[in-house]
Amino acid sequence: MLQTQFVPSLMKWGVSPQADLVYRTLITFGPWSVDSISRSLEMKTRQVLSALDELTALGAALPDRAAEGDQRLWASRTPAQVLPVLRDRHRRTLLARHRLHRSLTRLSLPSIMADVAHFPHEGVRTFPNRAVSRLRYAELLDSERHEHLSMNPDPAFDNATIKQAAPLSRRMMARGVTSLSLGVPASAEDESDWFDDEMVSLGMEYRELPELPGKLTICDRTTAYVPPDPSESSRGAWEITDPRLVADLRALFLQHWALAKDPGRDWTPPPGLTPRENTIVMLLAKGHTDASIANKLDISVRTIAYTLSGLMERYDVVNRFQLGLRLGAEAAQHSPTSEQAPDGLDGEQHQ
Repeated sequence: MLQTQFVPSLMKWGVSPQADLVYRTLITFGPWSVDSISRSLEMKTRQVLSALDELTALGAALPDRAAEGDQRLWASRTPAQVLPVLRDRHRRTLLARHRLHRSLTRLSLPSIMADVAHFPHEGVRTFPNRAVSRLRYAELLDSERHEHLSMNPDPAFDNATIKQAAPLSRRMMARGVTSLSLGVPASAEDESDWFDDEMVSLGMEYRELPELPGKLTICDRTTAYVPPDPSESSRGAWEITDPRLVADLRALFLQHWALAKDPGRDWTPPPGLTPRENTIVMLLAKGHTDASIANKLDISVRTIAYTLSGLMERYDVVNRFQLGLRLGAEAAQHSPTSEQAPDGLDGEQHQ
């Protein structure tokens, strides 16, 4: 029987959007099978199963033990039963974060770097100026094979800086390196949003905190790269390979990572696009013109036109507006929470 009771959102308590949607479905329609939920919500089976696992761990969903496989039905517990559990979990999470925050006062970037002088010479290498340190930093990134951790407290980057860093980062992501990036909310002067979106589309994980203790890069858990004075880049950087110090810096990064949040994205293009297609589509969706995109990516306006022409042919549409609708529909199929199409694609065209 169809239920009409009010169902509060579980997302405010940290439940994923997919699990919240499945919970609402079970509350509304009663016990359902995975297949029925999948067809009704147009979600992939693995997404439904993942959502049910999350709800089961919270005690919000219960399987029918008498049946197995496709015949098993899933039922929900009432909001009155579920919400107290979520509130208690939320309280415990806040307490854990408070304890972690207190621990950060004992493990901080300045206190770790104050110990640099006490390590043997072979464990700390100094690069005296920005030019030399940038060359060494590029060598480190090109040699990475497993893990890249970066922390940056700068709220704004200009396009010239992004253009210089882009090739190294793209090559790193193409090698399949796991990349975690910590930043702060961008200021109005920031010009890096398009590149952040591109890196996330290539697999980078990005989170933010209101503030960070300093700049830090850790390559493959073996080498840390830290400027002695983040406010004065001309002073070069320290390259640290001492295992104990690198381990401390990595622990510091992970402590901040655990406290940080994914700021989310307005719209995510569907999978299957090349890195260039992905970046052009995202920039158009944000309202950039062909000329501004060409300037950011160091490509010609004609290249953008060719790229979009190829996409329109692939998706069998005749203009940018139709392409935006098709890409939005494709993205929604791969992400149940995607509700926005890239409306900006039908903007001004430049020949």
